[in-house]
Amino acid sequence: LLLFQYNEAYKIAIIGGGISGSFTAKYLAEYDAHHRSTNSNGNNENDDNVNNRECLLDEIIVYDVSPPTALSNDESSSSSSSSSSSIKAHSSSSDPRPSNWQGSRVSSITLDDGSVVELGASIIYEGNRLVVDMMENVDEDGTKRRLTRSKPMSTGNQQKQQPQQQQQQQQGEEIKTTKPPPSGMGIYHGNQQWLLKPSPFYITYPKFLKSILEPLYFLWRYNFDYFRLNGAINKAVASFDLVYDLLNDTDHEVTYFASPTEMWEAMGLHSLSSISFHDLLDGLGMSRDTSLELNINININYQNNRWWSLENFNWRKYIPGMGCLRAELVSAITLNTYNQDLNQMNGLVGLVAYVPVGGKLFSVEGGNYQLMEVALEQSNAVYDNSTCATQQQQRVQRRTKQITTVVANENSMTLYSNQESLGKFDIVILSAPIQQSRIQFLVESPMGLDTSVLHEMPLSGTVENRDAEEDDMLYYAASSNKDNGVVVNNNEHGQHLFASSLPPSATLPYTSVITTVVSNATLNASHFGLREGDTLPQSILVSERGKSFEGITTLTILSIEKGLMKTFSSKVLDVEKRNAIFGVHHVVEYVQVWGNGEGGNEKSYGGATPSFEGGRHSKSSLPYLLYDGSEHWGKGNNNPQSSSFDNSNNGGPALYYVNAIESAVAAIEISAIGAKSVSKLVARRLGLIRTKDDRGAGHDEL
Repeated sequence: LLLFQYNEAYKIAIIGGGISGSFTAKYLAEYDAHHRSTNSNGNNENDDNVNNRECLLDEIIVYDVSPPTALSNDESSSSSSSSSSSIKAHSSSSDPRPSNWQGSRVSSITLDDGSVVELGASIIYEGNRLVVDMMENVDEDGTKRRLTRSKPMSTGNQQKQQPQQQQQQQQGEEIKTTKPPPSGMGIYHGNQQWLLKPSPFYITYPKFLKSILEPLYFLWRYNFDYFRLNGAINKAVASFDLVYDLLNDTDHEVTYFASPTEMWEAMGLHSLSSISFHDLLDGLGMSRDTSLELNINININYQNNRWWSLENFNWRKYIPGMGCLRAELVSAITLNTYNQDLNQMNGLVGLVAYVPVGGKLFSVEGGNYQLMEVALEQSNAVYDNSTCATQQQQRVQRRTKQITTVVANENSMTLYSNQESLGKFDIVILSAPIQQSRIQFLVESPMGLDTSVLHEMPLSGTVENRDAEEDDMLYYAASSNKDNGVVVNNNEHGQHLFASSLPPSATLPYTSVITTVVSNATLNASHFGLREGDTLPQSILVSERGKSFEGITTLTILSIEKGLMKTFSSKVLDVEKRNAIFGVHHVVEYVQVWGNGEGGNEKSYGGATPSFEGGRHSKSSLPYLLYDGSEHWGKGNNNPQSSSFDNSNNGGPALYYVNAIESAVAAIEISAIGAKSVSKLVARRLGLIRTKDDRGAGHDEL
C-alpha cells in the first residue's frame, strides 16, 4: 500500500493594493516559490524531489478600488466608476476610483509638462531597508525594473531643464535670476512671526561652508536638547533595526509575532508607544516653552518645581540665537508628517518622525506609487524564475473591485462585491485600515442549522460564556431589530456567537489632511512677514499657533520658475486664503482630500494617518490574526506548534490584518514591516516555512 501526501493548492485574497497589500503579495510569492519539502528528520529532501515539487499557492489576488497603472492583468478595471477630485484635467495614480474612495495613501499626479508631485507619503529614508530592497532588487540577468532615487521634493523633470541652461552658458547668454532660489526651511509662528527664520546668516555662503555652519547653528540654538533627543533617537534606531533580523529568521518560534505589540516588546520599544511624545520629552529632560503651545497639558510635578529651578527658568530667552527644540523643530515635524501635536503623538511615532532629520532622504523618480507596481511585478517574476513555474495565467493578479462583504464558513471565505461573488478563498488578508474598509465581515451559523443565518464575525475574539439571563441582556443590548437574523447562543465549543467590541485603534477615524497643488503661483512674501528680495524657504513648516493662523501644516515650493507649490492643511483652502498665499493668478492643479477635513459633516472613511491618542490605547491594539476558523469552528488543529499540525489547513479559513501595525506607528516602511510579519504568519500556517521545532514535531515513536 502506497501512501501519497497530497498538498492542495491554496487561494489567497488580499484586500487593498497599497504598500502593505502589494508587498504582502511579493513576500508570499517568495515563501511559496522558495519553500522546500522536509523529511521526518526535518532535513531537506533530495534535489530531485525539491525540483519537481509544486507551489502550494494557486492564486494570490489583490483587490483594490483603483485600477493598476502599469500591470495589464486586470480583468475588471472597466467596471470601476470614475471619479476625480481634480480641478483640472489631471488625475492621480489612484484614479479612476469610485466616488468617496481616497485610494492608496501613496499616490502622485503627473502634470502636463511631466512634473510629478507626491500627494501623500512623499519622503523615504535611506534606513528603510525593505523599501530600498524593493527598489533595488534585480534579477541575475538584470531584466527586472530597478527604481531610481530622486531628491526629496523633486518634480522629476529638473534634468530636462539643465541642458537648456548649459546651452545658454556655452553661448555666453546670461541666465536671468531675479532672486536667489528657495533654500532650506523655516518655522512660521503666524501673524508674520517666525520661530526659526528661513534665512539664517549663512544662507548665501558657498555650499561647502553651509554644510559646516548649518549643524553648528542648530547645535548652538538647541545645545543640550539637541544631544538629548539625538541620543534617544540613536538608541531607538538601534533597537528598531533588530526587526529586520527577526523578520528574516524563520527557524525560531519567538520571531513569529502574533501582534505588533509583541514585536515592539521584542525590540524594547513598546513602552515608547504607550506614552505621549510630550511625556517622553519630559522624561529626557528637554526644555519646554509653554508660551509657544496651544493645547497645554503639563505634568503637575513639572509645574510645582521651585521658581528658581533650572527647569522653570527659561534661560534660553536671554541668550541670543537660542530656541526651544521641542516647540520649534520637533512640533513642526510632527504637524507636517502626521498633523498631530505632541500630546496626540505617542513617543515611538514621535521619534520615528524625527529620525529622517539629518539623514539621507529621497523619493522614487517618477512617483512613489511605483513601489506597488514593482512589488507585484517582482511577485510574478519570483514564480517565473522558480522550479514550479507554469504556462498558466499569472499566479499573482490585481483586480479592480470594491469588496463589500466577506462571509466565512467552516471551509473557506467568500468575497462579494455588492451582489457579485468573487469566489472562495482559504486566506483573506485585509491590507487597508479596517475603519476605512466599509466591509461587512460575517460568518455562517456555527450551529449548522441554517447557513443563511449570518452573524458578525468575531474579529476581536468572542465574549466569554454567559448564563441565559446574561444572554438575554446581551441580545437586547446588541440588537434592536428582531428581524436582523441575529441568534444569541453559545456554540458547542463554549464560545459566544457575538463578537467583542473592536478596540479604539480599529474604530478611531484617521486624521484628515488636504493636499493642494497649485501652479503659476507667486508666494506672497509680505503675508509671511518676509521682505522683498529675501531668500524664500523651500519648505515652510508651522508651529501650533502657525497652524491655527494659516490652516496649513506645510508649504513646499517645488519649482519657483513654474510657481509650482504644494500645501498640506486640515481643511480645504478657500479662494481667499489661496489668493492671500499664492496671489490671484495661481492655478489649482489638484486637491486630494485624505478624510473629510476638519469640521466636515459627512462620515469620513478615509484619512492620512491614525489618531495615536498620545499612546493611551497602545495596549488594546488588534492582533494580526483577526479570525481563525480552526478556533471558531473547533475543526482540526491548525496550530503550527502542535504535534498534529500539518500542511493541509484543515482547521478552516483565516483573516489577517496587516494594518494592525499602524496602531503605534505609520509610515511606508512600517507598512512593509507589517506585510512581512503577516506574510510570515500565513506562510507558516500553510506549511511554506517551519521553525526547527515544527520540523521535528509529530515524529516521535509511540
